[in-house]
Amino acid sequence: MKKILTLSALLLLTSLTCFAQNIENPQVENSDDWRSIITKIETDKQFTIVSFEYTATTDNSWAQLNKEIYIQTDQGNEHYNYVKSENISMAPAKHTLAKAGDKFAFKVYFKKIPPAAKSIDIIERAGRRNDGITFFNFYNVSLTQSYPPGTKVKVTDVVLLPPPPVNADTASRGLFYGAGNEMQNAMSSMGPMYASMAKSMLDAQLSYFKQPGKIAEMAKLNKNYFDALVKEGFTNDQALKIITSNSLISKSSSINGQ
Repeated sequence: MKKILTLSALLLLTSLTCFAQNIENPQVENSDDWRSIITKIETDKQFTIVSFEYTATTDNSWAQLNKEIYIQTDQGNEHYNYVKSENISMAPAKHTLAKAGDKFAFKVYFKKIPPAAKSIDIIERAGRRNDGITFFNFYNVSLTQSYPPGTKVKVTDVVLLPPPPVNADTASRGLFYGAGNEMQNAMSSMGPMYASMAKSMLDAQLSYFKQPGKIAEMAKLNKNYFDALVKEGFTNDQALKIITSNSLISKSSSINGQ
């Protein structure tokens, strides 16, 4: 009887361990590719299989996979390398999507990860870049906790939003896809904010100068500055230019009122 109970406990433990590594819509702490989500992770007798869904954000966008992609678990530094993939082109070939909003699903097979793993990192190319190039990098992907179907990848419980749209004739990922365009769009969207800030600064200056005695105080200080410059050997014109171009009281100082 004891043997039967022991065997049952072992079988239950094994089934629970396997369940922990078969998960749909796993929670993801961070991702470098906001156009893709992980829909499922499975571990069978041979492989750990990660299923992805990719959504095009522009017409004629494309995706590709580098065979250098690997998994690293929370159990150590060992890399579980790429074995094969389904329904995605390997670099330098491209998987092209005709229209923005089009989706395709693909799978990547890796060497089998250890059963004790509770989370993984999926790394196509390590390190983040500032030139618009993105890769299938997913960090701290849970093997035990999942989101409801259709939930986007989250960072600290905040849904990631896509960056400003890029030109349709640029690459969607894997290569430079218009970082300059994104910066220009971002700057344009920040214009109203800067205009509001400038107005607030001007209003603050006017309010400061309206205080009793402030104008006379500044005039006296500038007069003393002018006299000191002339005393040191500067001509009147030179002293005037110095005062107008390098005032002792900057606009930022007068705004603070200190």
